[in-house]
Amino acid sequence: MTMDQKHLTPAMVRIIQAYLEDPTTPMFATELMARANVGSGSLYPALARMEAAGWIVQEKEGIDPSEEGRPARRYFAMTGKGAAEAHVALVELSDSVRPPANSPGWKPGWRPTWRIGAVLQCLTTGLRANSPAVKGI
Repeated sequence: MTMDQKHLTPAMVRIIQAYLEDPTTPMFATELMARANVGSGSLYPALARMEAAGWIVQEKEGIDPSEEGRPARRYFAMTGKGAAEAHVALVELSDSVRPPANSPGWKPGWRPTWRIGAVLQCLTTGLRANSPAVKGI
């Protein structure tokens, strides 16, 4: 399976970013969930797709479960192919969601209208049904 930017979910983007900070270091699932700020319901499907694409490999921790009193954990390591292709996919994604050059936001001195400002306020402060920002939308 080949994977490119159109296959990337927001959770996969955060997982890839966590890996690309140090692609040579294998990580356990709990560490990945914390670094990428994703839950297990997003993590494991993303890891399965990444493994099918050859971007990561998984291995069991080298312990004796009877001595440790727990099952061996799985850790996931990014492959060289995965690091290169994931980097390209993130660059392509970034390019595909970049605002067009004629977007008003690129013009010097541009400020959002009151409605856009109200939406931004709701997103940054949280939605409250009786807030003036919500009533103005």
